[in-house]
Amino acid sequence: MRPMNPVRVRFAPSPTGYLHVGGGRTALFNWLYARHHKGTFILRIEDTDRTRSTDEAIEQIFASLRWLGLDWDEVYRQTDRFDRHREVAVELTRRGAAYEKDGALWFRIPRDGATTVPDLLAGDVTVQHTELKDLVILRSDATPTYNFACVVDDHDMGITHVIRGAEHLNNTPKQLLIYEALGWTPPAFAHVPLILGPDRTKLSKRHGAGSVLDYDQRGILPEALVNFLARLGWSHGDQEVFTRDELVALFDLPGVNTSAAVFDEEKLLWLNHEWLRRLDPHRLGDLLADRIVGRGVADRATVEAAGRDKLAQAAVLLRERGKTLVEMADRARPYLPGPIALPDDARDLFTPDVRAALRILAVRVGELDDPTAHGFETALRRVADERGLPLKTLAPAVRVAVTGSRVGPGLFDVLSVAGPKIVAARVEAAAKEDRS
Repeated sequence: MRPMNPVRVRFAPSPTGYLHVGGGRTALFNWLYARHHKGTFILRIEDTDRTRSTDEAIEQIFASLRWLGLDWDEVYRQTDRFDRHREVAVELTRRGAAYEKDGALWFRIPRDGATTVPDLLAGDVTVQHTELKDLVILRSDATPTYNFACVVDDHDMGITHVIRGAEHLNNTPKQLLIYEALGWTPPAFAHVPLILGPDRTKLSKRHGAGSVLDYDQRGILPEALVNFLARLGWSHGDQEVFTRDELVALFDLPGVNTSAAVFDEEKLLWLNHEWLRRLDPHRLGDLLADRIVGRGVADRATVEAAGRDKLAQAAVLLRERGKTLVEMADRARPYLPGPIALPDDARDLFTPDVRAALRILAVRVGELDDPTAHGFETALRRVADERGLPLKTLAPAVRVAVTGSRVGPGLFDVLSVAGPKIVAARVEAAAKEDRS
């Protein structure tokens, strides 16, 4: 059901550290809800804790959301609104709902009765006022506290729905009492269940979960992480893989689960592999090129010498076994110009007969008219036949000579992507090494 009023939601991180994946999910759920209902997504930096908030953390939040592709329509910093917070605090004092003590301004919790939070996910949650204590709304330095500032800002910014983690549910009764004291209509609340680690405890770094940008460094695609985070607590039938457009079309609060979600690293890797296979080869090749340079596998000049088309071809081959861009980059050296080191444990492959065959093969490859997988296979079989060698003897030596490894994708596909020039040079170099 579409809300009656235009949707306005906010993601309100505190810039005291890196944006964790849990915060990333909260941002995503708000962004999807806004986009699904053609509403407004607001980014509000809640930096009232000036002793812990840093400009570096703020920039990291911006960078994380941009990497995830979560664009915002409006952006605010709470510290720019301190005058407004103080103005409202004075009004609460005038109404008798707040009082001064020890230089700070306190909100008075009613002694009798109870407050019910009509949560869109958890249902009605009632808290007796005897369980609550008066709370500071302005510190002694006249800066506002979280529970007070977010009420003022949500009201002034016309927030219609507050979608946030379940850990904030215990704050909500206090905030509703502030709304009541000011005569303001509160937004609708939806507290999303926690994300748990595989051991069913609250998700933390010890489970391997880090900041949003950690996943970029680990070679996870933003499409995959968005897909993964969306499925942490939301579902649509049995579907697992969602494009961004599908998520926008399908996401709504009734699809959010009421039980905690479990963070499954293997599922994230599976999704990333699925997204690697879906990407346009040239875009994937561009991402691979940057990762190759970043990982020190090859320098920028070597990567550019390979050419964009070859990198796209290499990416298609590498993504069949690689689950991350890091895995792909670390295995990309065979497809780039330049020599490659041969492993010490491969000396048994390079007998005198094999090295003689490799010398012939180097010449044939250099003259190859058909540099396809079929063309390389034909050349290799002919040389093996001419030299009286089984293919199973010559082929492993060729693989090690070209890739530096005994294992990998199909040999003839590898040779085709590497190309005649690289293959001829490496086969000839291996033929010159006496490893018998």
